[in-house]
Amino acid sequence: MRLAAFYLVLVVAQGFAGALMAPVPPPDLFLIGVLTLLYRLPAWQLVLLGYGAGLLQDLIGHGAVGVHALGLAGAALVASTVRAQLSQEGYMERALAVLAAVAGKWAVIGVLLLWLSGGASAWGSVAAVAALDAALTVAASLFLLPWGFALLDRTKALRKELL
Repeated sequence: MRLAAFYLVLVVAQGFAGALMAPVPPPDLFLIGVLTLLYRLPAWQLVLLGYGAGLLQDLIGHGAVGVHALGLAGAALVASTVRAQLSQEGYMERALAVLAAVAGKWAVIGVLLLWLSGGASAWGSVAAVAALDAALTVAASLFLLPWGFALLDRTKALRKELL
């Protein structure tokens, strides 16, 4: 029950943060929600979960349907790859995994924006938004990921031996 409330708080907080920080992009709490399961799910399941969470973000928010979905799927794939290369689960390793996930998300979204817009006219503003998004998401993840991991440890759901 607490775990479901945690994910519901992330969805609601994403909406409020987007409204409160209007000219500045808010941290991507959907990405943080997906990354709470980084150490619990295999890579292919995390990519599917990232796609589903991004599709939910697209349907709740505004914009082209599928952009966030593919972005979060790419982020989950990159984070799983980086996680497989790291040996520990400390703050620096988590921050590196989140930073790699944000870079993967923006690489996919950048390609999609290039394809959808038909030109590279807005790359300067995309780079500024991506840098702010990366900084705020990493900062928020240092607080939210340990909270999510603690809630996952308390529940018996999604244990590796049960999957």
